[in-house]
Amino acid sequence: MLLLLAIIQLIAISAVSAAIYDVTKYGADHTGKVPSTDPIARAINDAESHGEGIVHFPPGEYVTGPIELKSNIILDIPEGTTITFLDDPALYPPLDVSLPDGKRRKVDFTPLIRGFGLNNVTIRGNGVIEGNGEIWWDRLPPPATRPIVIYFYDCQNITLKNITVRNSPMFNVNIGWSDYIVIDGITIRNPESYHGSGPNTDGINLYSVTKVHVMNVDVATGDDCLVLDAWGYNKDRVPTHDVLIENSYMSIGHSGVGIGSITAGGIRNVTIRNCVFDSVCRGVDIRSNNERGGVVEDILYQNLTMRNCTWEGISINLIKDYNDKGRQPIGDQTPFVRNIRYENIRGDAEREAIYFYGLPEAPIKNVVLENVDMRSKKPEPILLRNTKNIVINGNRY
Repeated sequence: MLLLLAIIQLIAISAVSAAIYDVTKYGADHTGKVPSTDPIARAINDAESHGEGIVHFPPGEYVTGPIELKSNIILDIPEGTTITFLDDPALYPPLDVSLPDGKRRKVDFTPLIRGFGLNNVTIRGNGVIEGNGEIWWDRLPPPATRPIVIYFYDCQNITLKNITVRNSPMFNVNIGWSDYIVIDGITIRNPESYHGSGPNTDGINLYSVTKVHVMNVDVATGDDCLVLDAWGYNKDRVPTHDVLIENSYMSIGHSGVGIGSITAGGIRNVTIRNCVFDSVCRGVDIRSNNERGGVVEDILYQNLTMRNCTWEGISINLIKDYNDKGRQPIGDQTPFVRNIRYENIRGDAEREAIYFYGLPEAPIKNVVLENVDMRSKKPEPILLRNTKNIVINGNRY
């Protein structure tokens, strides 16, 4: 983990010393009265043509369609700047992208801000990215998908710093198949929702990623605040590993930090520490099932406060169907969870304080909870099913 921090700190401080490309010089309107899609694209393309650049939005209001980023670009959105995305669905058609390795990536809607196959990209500043999600939530309720605000795929050296993202049509930040990621000091705001206003508006989704540092984030949203997944099945399994999440505040969402349920690629070497989870459904949870596969292991939760969890406080759940089917054959889609540690956890939950439900054929194994004080309103605050070698405050189960 120390090596991870050293690598990521190097990335974080190596900002591009480059020319500034002011979007208003390319015709962008800072009053918010005229769409600035084309001027913004011209500024980005001009910076790319010179090898690198800082694309700067002077304080003001900008309305735009989708923004496509390029390598070696800093998108600078300072305090006093709001970028609002236009509400015309025709601007966000399905996207089919050719990646550098020749593979293709399809998405249902063009993301509001996107980067595919890029290197060295930063979005920074104390400004606001307004997703204008209200028009999408009613038009396309679950299970329909909607545009994502910030979407990176197959990228390296990505930094998001100090920006605010609000009212996303769907996921706020979505980064997949990428390495060397820093997310520092961002704020995410979407309405509280359980399939109501603002559905599926996960705060930060990270899947099949490595070398990640998330710190100082403040997330309140209509779905999970932060999720780690590992996509892929059979030969295409791509893991998530070497992740540090710290010094952050998560509220309202379904999970403070969720691992899974897509675990096929495997998730390992994750530390979550010094965080507060306030009025989320579950404080921290690991979830998968016997259709997801993969191994989740070597996860450390440390120095966490969980206030007013409306469901469970600490949860590991591998059950999709609670109708008892007994022991099933172990196969490629059997998930395994092992070597999990919780230290210095405080909080309270409406349901179980600790909820571990494994599979008969793949019990949850080798879990240690040390100095954990989680209160529950249920008479039986701890549920353990299909588990092996669980130690809770020195007591072995």
